[in-house]
Amino acid sequence: MKNYTGSSAKNAYLEFGSTSIKLYIVPSVSDVSEEIERERKVPWSLGYDVFSYGRISPRTMAHCVSTLRSLREEFSGISFEDVTAVGTAALREAQNSEIFRRLLKSELGLRIQIIEGGIEAFLLETGFRNMVEEFPTALFDLGGGSNEIIEYLNPASTRKTSIPVGAIRLHCQLRRARTLYDYVEQGRVIVEREMREHMAGSMPRYSEMLGTGGTVRAIVKSLERDTFRIEDLQELVQREIHGEIWPTMPKHRRLLFLPGILSVEALFVTMGVREITYRKASVKEGLISFTSMLPAMGGPS
Repeated sequence: MKNYTGSSAKNAYLEFGSTSIKLYIVPSVSDVSEEIERERKVPWSLGYDVFSYGRISPRTMAHCVSTLRSLREEFSGISFEDVTAVGTAALREAQNSEIFRRLLKSELGLRIQIIEGGIEAFLLETGFRNMVEEFPTALFDLGGGSNEIIEYLNPASTRKTSIPVGAIRLHCQLRRARTLYDYVEQGRVIVEREMREHMAGSMPRYSEMLGTGGTVRAIVKSLERDTFRIEDLQELVQREIHGEIWPTMPKHRRLLFLPGILSVEALFVTMGVREITYRKASVKEGLISFTSMLPAMGGPS
C-alpha cells in the first residue's frame, strides 16, 4: 500500500451518504483532471436509522467513529482536521445530526458540511457536465434518500431538482405493508406523488434519460445490458414478487433492489421516458472541483 505520510490533507474527501461512507484520495488538488488514486466505500445504517426513526442511533455513531479510525490508520499522514467532508440526505434530516457532528469533531477533529439537496445536485451536474454530448439531456442519480435530477437544457443552462425519494427512504415508508403486492402498489403511489409535487412547473418530457447510482447499476447488471425500458423493470418487479434470488448481488443492495426499481419506474410514468441508459457519475468529481466553495455552504467552523 502506498504510504500517504506527508501528503496534503486537502487531497482527501469524505462523503457521508445514506447507505455508505466513501473516502476519496486524489493526487493533487491543483490538477482535478487526474484520476482518483484510492477509494474506499464502507456500508453503514444511517439511512435506515433516519428514515425509520428520525435519528442516528448510538450504534451507528459508534460504527462510524470506528470506521473512520480504521481509515485514518490505513491512510496514515492524512489529517482528518483538514479533510473535506460532506453529508447528504440522511444527515440533512437527522434530528440529532448536530450531536453526530460534534462527536466526530471531538473524537477525530473532523468537520462535516451538511449540504442541501440543491448543492448535491449542483455537484453532480458539475462532475458530469463534460460527458454531455447533446442538448437537452437529463440525468438522474438515485440514492438512498433522494433522487437528484439534472436537466442540461443547453450549454449555458441547467435545471436541478431534488426529489425526496430514495431506495432506503421508500423501503422504510413501506415496511408495514402486509404483502409484496401492497408494497409495490403503495410504493408506486408514493413515488409518483413525490415526483409530481417536487418537479417545478409542468412535468418535463424526455424520451431518453441517463441514470446513475447503486440501484441503476444493479438493474443493468441484472439485465446484462446498459439500456432498459419500463417493461424490463416491470419484469424485474414480478421476479421480485415471486421470490427471485440474485446470488451475485450484495446483501445490502438486495434489500433495496425492489424499492429502487419502483423509484426508477416512476420516471417512465411521470416524465414519458422510453429508455434509460446507465452512466457512471457521482457528486465526487464536482466535490473535488469545487472544494474551495464548501466552507461557504454553512455548518460549524
